[in-house]
Parts: sequence; structure tokens; C-alpha cells
Amino acid sequence: MDRVLIEKAITLLHDPEDIVEIRSIDPKPAVSGYFKASSQNIYKELARFPERTFYQTLNVINKACFSRSQHEVLRTYPKETTSDNDIIGYQWILIDADPVRPSGVSATNDEKEKARRTAIEVYRHLRNNGFSDPVVADSGNGYHLLYRIQGDVSSKEAIADFLKVLDMWFSSDEVLIDTSVSNPSRITKLYGTIAQKGANTPERPHRTSKILHTPEVLKPTPMSLVRKIAGNIAKLVQPEQPSSGKRSATAFDMDAFLALHHIEVARKVILSDQTRYILVECPFNCEHKAPDAAVFVRQNGALGFKCFHNSCSDYGWHDFRAKIDPLAYSTSVFRTNQMPEFHSISNNPESEVTEDAYQDIAFPDDTKPATAPATQLPVMLDISDVEDYDRSKITTIRSRLTKLDTLIGGFNKGELSIWSGANSSGKSTLVSQLGLEAVHQGYKVAMFSGEMPPKVVKYWLYLQAAGRDQVEPDQLSPRHYRLKEGVKEHLNEVLRGSLAIYNNDYGNNWETVATVIFEWVKEKGADVVIIDNLMALNITSSASDKYDIQTQIVQALSRTAKQLNVHIHFICHPRKTESFLRKNDISGTSDLSNTADNVFMVHRINTDFMLRVKEVYPKLTIPPDAGNAIEIMKNRDLGVVDEIILLYYDKTCKTMTDIKGGIPGYSWHEKFIQVDPSTIPGFPFKEDAGHGTNHNS
Repeated sequence: MDRVLIEKAITLLHDPEDIVEIRSIDPKPAVSGYFKASSQNIYKELARFPERTFYQTLNVINKACFSRSQHEVLRTYPKETTSDNDIIGYQWILIDADPVRPSGVSATNDEKEKARRTAIEVYRHLRNNGFSDPVVADSGNGYHLLYRIQGDVSSKEAIADFLKVLDMWFSSDEVLIDTSVSNPSRITKLYGTIAQKGANTPERPHRTSKILHTPEVLKPTPMSLVRKIAGNIAKLVQPEQPSSGKRSATAFDMDAFLALHHIEVARKVILSDQTRYILVECPFNCEHKAPDAAVFVRQNGALGFKCFHNSCSDYGWHDFRAKIDPLAYSTSVFRTNQMPEFHSISNNPESEVTEDAYQDIAFPDDTKPATAPATQLPVMLDISDVEDYDRSKITTIRSRLTKLDTLIGGFNKGELSIWSGANSSGKSTLVSQLGLEAVHQGYKVAMFSGEMPPKVVKYWLYLQAAGRDQVEPDQLSPRHYRLKEGVKEHLNEVLRGSLAIYNNDYGNNWETVATVIFEWVKEKGADVVIIDNLMALNITSSASDKYDIQTQIVQALSRTAKQLNVHIHFICHPRKTESFLRKNDISGTSDLSNTADNVFMVHRINTDFMLRVKEVYPKLTIPPDAGNAIEIMKNRDLGVVDEIILLYYDKTCKTMTDIKGGIPGYSWHEKFIQVDPSTIPGFPFKEDAGHGTNHNS
């Protein structure tokens, strides 16, 4: 054993006053001792047992355990060792990549190398999902990733699910991710001692365990990110059971299903608790080749799908099946609808446009005489003749904000959403991000911004589209950020044809804006329209009351959303008020919110918000780092109201997410020049390529 390595490991993994149990479990009898992490007795006691492999507890032990009989000494036949009840909190998550081999033997160099590659895959995936840098250790036969966290013992289930998900995604017939290490009292190698399984042979040598990599800053990973990964367990779907009602894990024939829908399988991996079908390519992006996408069948029959690219990370089994088998679900978001016929309107706002051209998009003119429809429709409809409401024909565009999508499903085409909020609440930032989310999902977006010229809108959008890793501080203005070299050109290429911004040089007259935007929608087959905002539209030319005109505009937008089968996001400022903003405060009239299908209020979490929110939501708990909140005030489709979604703001790329530390992942991120993590200074495993040093015992 190596004293320097042991002291390094204990100092790194434990605070000086922490209580750590050091234990040896093989050969019998067991040996155990409780020590303060700073104790000088540790190595002296270990030296009494030079031929043993020792382990250490990882998490926070109740200090009362320090008074057990093995106080500051290693004793054989210990009466008590650390149980889960003795742990008061988690401070580490252990990910153990262990090569598959016969029991009771050490790993070969080749087996250990395979474990190294698997550990790197896990590391890269978690890093891309916002996890902080881990401590990386050589266990002697495999590799450990140790992530610092701050969690209470109630986090046990989330951590267990987290490891099960990693096992499902990364375990193979050659390397397993250990799912048994989630319990609070888990022990792991005392790094610096020798792993001594079986005989010490040249082919299967005993090796010294050791810490390989320590981050410059040991930053805890938020438990919210751990729970996000763990949440993929909930995405597993139990297949429909036979009519007999008897549950059968083999009721769903995955081989036949994939063959029927012409999904090519690169490799089928059969493990003890799951079968994994590694796909030749991801159905959501054909550039994602094997082994990046896979379908899973768990032993209990649960089904799952995973693509390891961030742009596809939100897709689960339902999304996968709906993509390749659109008739499977009545609510498939991958259905496309035929766009209804729409009146031809000139693309040139300076050309003469007939009054009739505006009948379906402009506000109604009360002075115009009503004309009878070409075909007289009955005024009253017999219930049996009323057209059925077919949800299978609804196309839903997700926000990819987990709680919002869970509550309302997403944004249905053919509907109108009104967004409001005080100045600087973040409503424009959030809605522009929703536009990018739609583009990411393959939809086309048209935008109007009455407050910013197109070049400023583009600057803001491109920061959001680039993400945290592709922006840098602006040297001319330290509080601002700019795109890194080459990013703008890449975004120009990938977003071309999918997103258009109204040219403000043509003015902000309501009729002109509506004509130009909706003609582009019709021409391009677009899906989403963003109008920011009502107050920026020039509607003063009419003699009608301002609020009447605003109501008529909203009614016209609602009709147009249905006619063109688009989702319209319409930003409306609220009237000034000293109270907590409510639905009726939006632009001074309740008619706007009555017409809309969805109404959202965006709040900035500041002192005023904290003082007033308890009047409406007395039980709401606000995390200290939350920056904004979406309040669902109306959702016509599912009837959701009075729900709050808390968001975290990233100032570098101007994005909001419901996961602390997270940023949206877009398909175009994968086109940026990728940096090989192995070239990063201090990258894990650089000290050791997987070939261990032999130690004669």
C-alpha cells in the first residue's frame, strides 16, 4: 500500500473533521475502524494489515458512531459497522465501471481498457448534461467516477434510479455499470491500497488503486441534474398486455416490431436484466450513427429509447414509436396536417391590397356589410352530426421545459398563446427561445419584434442558439457576450430557411405586419408565429377604441392560427399596477385572455415578486438561484391553471431552463467543431491508459 496515495484520497474525499470507517471484508475475519479523516492513526493501523485490501465509507456518518469500540483503531470481528441508518447525508455518487470476468479474479489489461472506454463515455455524456467534473479513480480492475453532491438520505431512490439509467445506457456484455452502490453506507476502495482478487499472475495482476484526476475546483453537481437523468426510468413504458390481462415480459416482440418498421439493428446485446438493440441510425437524425441510439427491453417488459446526442436527449419510447409508427398513438406529435386554403396576399407591402384580402387575417370591419356564405350551413347542428374532436390530428410543439410540457403537453398548432409580464420579466427572451425550440424540432418560425431591429434580434437569438460553450465575454463590454469565431457562419447555415424576422423598415402598421408574416407562413409552410408585442403595433389610425382594436387583433390572430394551422405566440404588456399581476391586467381588457387558448404570465423573481407571490401561492418554495417563473393562467386544451414553473437563467447565452445549471441542447450544437476531451489538460485517465502496474504480493 502507498501512504501518499492513501492520504491524498482521504483528504480529497472527506473534510478533516468527518468520520470515516475503514474496513476490510476479505479474507475473514472482517476488520473495521472509525477515524477522523485528519487522524494520524490511519496509516499506522493500516500497516498492521499489509496484505489486505481496504475500503472506506463515502458519505457523512453520524458522529456518534465515532464512539464505537473500534474508535481510532482497526479491530477484527467488529460488533457494528456502518449501516444506512448511520448516514446523515450524501456527499458523493459513485459510478463504478467494472469489466465482466469470472468471479474471484483480477482484470486483464484488455478488460480494464474496455472499462476505461466505458467510463469515458459516461463522463462525456454527464459532462454534456451539465455535471461538474468528477474525481476519477483507478479501482485496480476498473474505473470509478466520483461526483460531489449535497443530498440528504431521502435522495437514495433518485440515486438508485440514476445508476439504473446509466446501467441501461452504458452497460454491455463486456463492462457493467454497478447499480448496487447507491445506498448511503456504501463503501468503496481505499485508494492507495492494492486490489488483490485471485492469484497475482502476469495476465491478471494485482494493481494499486489510486486517484487519477482531481478537478481544479471540486464543484458539487446539483441534485436536480441527477434527478433529470434518473427521470428516464419514468420514461420507460410498459407495453399493452394481451386481452387475457396476464402480464408477460415477452408480450411485445421487439425484433418483429423493428423489422416491421424497417429499423435496422447494428447489434443486439443481451444482458441479465435487459436486451439492448443498438440501431444503425437514430430515426430522429440519420447522422446519429451506431452506437449512439438504442432501444431497450427491460426484464419486466418495460420499453425505452435513448439517443446520446443532446438534440435527441428528450426523446423516449413514446416519441420513438410515434415517429416510426404514427398510428400507434392518437396524440402523436409527428403527425402533419394539410394546411387549409388561404387567400392569396401579395408579398410586397407597398402594393395595393384589396379589402377582401384581409378578411381572414385583419380585424373585422364592423362597417362592412355581412355577406352570406356561398353554401348555407345550418344554424343549429344535431349532436350526432357535429364533427368529432380528433386529438390525433393535433400537432404539438414542445417547449422542452419538462414541467411545462408535462402540464400542458406543449403548444398545439391552431392555437394562440398570450404572454405577459412586467418590464424585464424575461418574456421576450423566453418566447424567442421557444422559437428556437420549434426550429430544433423541425418546424419553421416567423417573428416580428417591434422593439428591436432585426440585427439586434439576430444577436440575441444567436447567443441562445449557440449555447454556453460557444460564446465568450465581449472585451469591449465585459458584461456582454459574443459568439466565438466561426459560430455565426455555422448558425447562418443551419438556421437558413427555418426562421425569418420581419423587416421593420416596412413599418409596424398592423395590417402590413400581418399580411407580410402570414404570407411567408403560407409560402413556406411555417408552423410558429411570434409577435412581440401588441403595444409595438401601429393601430392608432382607426377611430375605434384602443381596447376594442386590441381585442379585434387577438380575435383575428385566433382565427388565423386555426386557418393556417400555426401556433401563435403573442406578447402583450400588462397595465401598470402595484399588485401581483393577474390575467385581467393584460393590456387592460379581459377580452384578450378570454380569446386566447393559453395565457402565461412571466415573472422575474426579485424583491417585489417575493413580497407579493405569497398572496396568491402561499405554499410556493423558491430556490435561491431561480431567476424567473412562468405562471399558467389559462390552458383551454387540458384545463390547467394556477401552476408555477420556476426557471434558471444563464446570462452567457440568454437561455432559461427548469434544471439548475442546464442549458437547452439543439441539433446544430453537434455541428460545431468538437473538442476531444482527451486533449483537455488534466483530463481523466491521462495518467493511466488502462494498463496497470504489477505488484508482487
